[in-house]
Amino acid sequence: MNMFEDSKFLTEDVLTHKLPRELFKELTVFLKSANKKRKSKYGFLVSHDNHGKNSYQISVDSYLFEKSLMFGYLIKLGEYYYNNKSSEKITTKHRKIRLRRNVDHYDHYDFWINFSKKNSYNETHTHAGILSGVIYYTDCFNCPTEFHDLNFYGKSKDVLIFPSDTKHGVKKQNTNKTRITFAFNLYAV
Repeated sequence: MNMFEDSKFLTEDVLTHKLPRELFKELTVFLKSANKKRKSKYGFLVSHDNHGKNSYQISVDSYLFEKSLMFGYLIKLGEYYYNNKSSEKITTKHRKIRLRRNVDHYDHYDFWINFSKKNSYNETHTHAGILSGVIYYTDCFNCPTEFHDLNFYGKSKDVLIFPSDTKHGVKKQNTNKTRITFAFNLYAV
């Protein structure tokens, strides 16, 4: 089964895909756990700093993520991207793409949630790893992810994947709604 057959490249390097409903439901579970921490008076203890000003940023709980289908989805999405862009194809049954482990965070994986409210923004930046991505839990509320040659107005369930060294950012949000995205970094072994 090729679950990525509806994927398309928006630019030479930016691929988009629509997240299947079953996997979107897993994001809802991750979000519920993150919201519990975010709403705690001690939520600041597990929040992250980033390249801008999000209202709140937190890693997806590794104990939830490691047993999820989303774990495999992100790896397979990375392999699909890699096979469509690289002259070196992944042909073995051993996975060559991994979710990046991040020793800078206590929570081990580069898979996190961004909560952006009015006046939140992300300065233009790049990531570590070989591939990075964004999953839109909510619509972007007229606050697109900006690349050099593309402004992507993400809708709920949209997924973007691109080389980690691709500069991207999000301008200041002007709406009172909360824009929620999941982000991730992958690497090759």
